[in-house]
Amino acid sequence: MEDNSSIIDDVEIVKEFLVESNDHLEDVESKILRLEESAEDLDIINGIFRPIHSMKGSAGFLGLKDIGKVSHELETLLDEARKSKLKITPEIIEILYEGLDVLKKLRVSVVNKMDGKDVSPDVVEYQPLLSKISQALGKNLVSEPKKESEPQRPPEGVKLGEILVIKGDVSEEQLEVALKEQAKHLGEILVEKGATTPEKVNSALKIQNKMGKATSETVKVDTQKLDSLVNLVGELVIANALINEFLGSNANGANKNISHLNKIVKEIQDEVMSMRMVPLKSTFQKMARLVRDVSSKMGKKVHLEISGEDTELDKTVTEEIGDPLVHIIRNSIDHGIESHEERVAKGKPAEGLVRLDAFHRGGNIVIEIEDDGKGLCKERLLKKAIEKGLVEPNASLSDQQIYNLIFAAGFSTAEKVTDISGRGVGMDVVKKNVERLRGKVDISTVEGKGTKISIKLPLTLAIIDGMIVQVGAEKYIVPMLSIEESIRPKKEDISTVLHRGELINVRGKLLPMVRLHNLYNVKPKKTNPWEALILIVEGEGHRCGLLVDDLLGQQQIVIKSLGEQFRNIKGISGGAILGDGHIGLILDVGGIINLALN
Repeated sequence: MEDNSSIIDDVEIVKEFLVESNDHLEDVESKILRLEESAEDLDIINGIFRPIHSMKGSAGFLGLKDIGKVSHELETLLDEARKSKLKITPEIIEILYEGLDVLKKLRVSVVNKMDGKDVSPDVVEYQPLLSKISQALGKNLVSEPKKESEPQRPPEGVKLGEILVIKGDVSEEQLEVALKEQAKHLGEILVEKGATTPEKVNSALKIQNKMGKATSETVKVDTQKLDSLVNLVGELVIANALINEFLGSNANGANKNISHLNKIVKEIQDEVMSMRMVPLKSTFQKMARLVRDVSSKMGKKVHLEISGEDTELDKTVTEEIGDPLVHIIRNSIDHGIESHEERVAKGKPAEGLVRLDAFHRGGNIVIEIEDDGKGLCKERLLKKAIEKGLVEPNASLSDQQIYNLIFAAGFSTAEKVTDISGRGVGMDVVKKNVERLRGKVDISTVEGKGTKISIKLPLTLAIIDGMIVQVGAEKYIVPMLSIEESIRPKKEDISTVLHRGELINVRGKLLPMVRLHNLYNVKPKKTNPWEALILIVEGEGHRCGLLVDDLLGQQQIVIKSLGEQFRNIKGISGGAILGDGHIGLILDVGGIINLALN
């Protein structure tokens, strides 16, 4: 286990190391995947060496001995490869992956220690890894190193001394001696000591300057400060709405100024929200490792095709969407992609294909996971659902409803339980997690050709597009993502069924009807559904009708937490300050539907 007793007192430096090391490890993982395809590429080897070298140095400074030791041994392995003394074989690739996983675990133990958690059970055994590295160095060393036709290109973001070491112009020992005499410029010291020449120093300085220009425009901002700024901008948006509401009828000649203020506030809001946006690249890259490991374990050949990784999403959403993607891709490989023999027999390419894509659609982000496997069999799904008591034997379900059964808790078509699937606790978690992010998940499939799962997510969790509805004297907000349509039914479309309550007939489909005024004890203006309006909404795989007095219009809503005291109120997900200064409650459609069905 990582010995954290010697971690220096400066917590901020340790936190900085943890952030940087996480970035380093993600970078290393993506480059190992590339190295597996291009084992002779020195640029990739250098790209792995650099972050490992950096982690070793930082860990040594902070007293994180285990991280330092593992990093040092991996660095030694990579250094031999950089010098073309070590051949990159599948065995070496596996060692690099194992080393990466060990460093991840050691980092987590430090995180737990910093958070005050008991890490005594988290023993990270890395001695077998060190033995494998030692054996590999003995077995795979090449007797005649290849001569480099051109100098190695140093990875981005390195310091002058590190560039000189990577290029082989000075040794690490010479660099350490020079660093102790930092009164002069490092380059001058190294030249005076005869370690290198002025020409080589100038060459390295040019590289450093070029990289400096590319990175100098980035500033790190504490997430808490950014969240505080987002909240303040939210308050500004609300204040602007209140001013507009107040001056709406009395504005006279002030309309031009109000319009200008609206424009400025909107631009500030957009700019601040964009500061929380991060690309999906790192999340998508993790899936590449997942596909490699799962397909190897299943004995299948699967290629992952990634596009749209530069699409940006709110940082919180990006962090939360990782687990659902893992479940979906594991299922695609396990249940979707056929075996090598099956695919060849069907006339398909022997290698299966999984596509991962992200793009903008409207004001949302759509993530699609598509495979070219066998697709979903309706008959098999329905049979399993009936066996598990999830569906009545004589139930009449549409194709889409049958496909959506895979999102039911406890549902699985696997014949046996494995460490990959079969427990029925995967796809239901996907749906719950996506809906918790105020998103929506859909499935489409063609039997024999493949399955596509689409996840629709809001750009940010701080603001939603909502429909403001009136019920008596109260106003509620329904997320636009949950609304399918609004209707004014006929009297004959409303019926009451024993034990099922009121139902509404929507084009031949009977849906439960929820009277919001009964649910929240509000005196309505209209009690007859055929005189009021009904919103057809969807959540957690079910549909229902919400009875409201009137629709007041669509609006961007700044979400406000109701605090710990009211966080568990069923059917309510938060609140918002409306333009007239009143509080509007944001409805949790999934929660309301569950109340209606139970």
